[in-house]
Amino acid sequence: MDHTRRSTPISLVEIAEQAGVSPATVSRAFNRPELVQAGTLERIMTVAGQHGFRPNRLGSSLRSGTTRTLGLVLPTLSNPVFADCFEGAETRARESGYSVMMTVTHYDPALEAAAVHRLIDHQLDGVILTVADPRRSTVLKTLKTRGMSYVLAYNESSAHPCSAVDNYTAAADMITHLAQLGHRHIAFVSGPLGLSDRAKSRLAGSRDRARALGLEPVKHYVMPSHTRSDTAAVRRLLGGASRPSALFCSNDLLATAVMASLRELGHAVPEDVSVAGFDGIRYGAVMSPGLTTIEAPGYEIGKTACHLLLEQIAQQAPRSQQVPHRLITGASAAPHAPGKTPGHNAVHRS
Repeated sequence: MDHTRRSTPISLVEIAEQAGVSPATVSRAFNRPELVQAGTLERIMTVAGQHGFRPNRLGSSLRSGTTRTLGLVLPTLSNPVFADCFEGAETRARESGYSVMMTVTHYDPALEAAAVHRLIDHQLDGVILTVADPRRSTVLKTLKTRGMSYVLAYNESSAHPCSAVDNYTAAADMITHLAQLGHRHIAFVSGPLGLSDRAKSRLAGSRDRARALGLEPVKHYVMPSHTRSDTAAVRRLLGGASRPSALFCSNDLLATAVMASLRELGHAVPEDVSVAGFDGIRYGAVMSPGLTTIEAPGYEIGKTACHLLLEQIAQQAPRSQQVPHRLITGASAAPHAPGKTPGHNAVHRS
């Protein structure tokens, strides 16, 4: 059989004839490949590849009234957990024959609104998004008004379908761990709470668990952003009479930035002060010292959010699903020696 390229595109019917299957099976191979047996799918794709065939997605979308494309709105990709979220969502979407169109908002509510409106204009089938605060989000109201399916990723909400860890309980677990290491003065470090409901829940969980354990009240220190440390602010928080012996940062990127500030100030981690994070980014395990953190698995959060969205698109009722968290004990948080003053190993600069 001659499989050389032709001047006119090969049709689905001709691919079906050459692959020995029905035209419906060929259509299913391109639109719902997970429903086609592996051997049959390989045979169809081989024939299509020999003729350089690619399905006309635009024409198919116009005929079916769907684009088979999902939107994904994330705060940033500089934080590896959100890159993992994209990978999980894209993998699950691809399994069902969907593509993903992604945009980032840089933790800016105004950019959130603009991003969602752009995706609506593209007539996507549904959206996965992370917002600053679901309770105050105007874009969620817009999606509801437009009748577009959506699922929140990382945000927890009783009013909206979501895929997330229990941030409150996870943060409380970290406080318990630090308390078991002998730390009684623990500070919580984050960016502005108005830009992250996750950080707000983690602070609440930290404070409530510290109170229940009889620890000193957890003080909150705000950095310029959720991923950047302010060395001067770190110097001030360690300069008071009741200096914390452990710093619990609202995410791992911030924890690594705070550790860099501590080194700049001459403090050793964990000898002078323990540091813990939240997220469980992969390179945290190979840092020196390895990072103590809460793993909030981004890949699973993204994959779960996409599965929940596809359920809605298939006319199932919107629902939420919690993803389990896990405490990772690294070397960045160590037992606190009684009577030890944080920063006793610091290099005092004139």
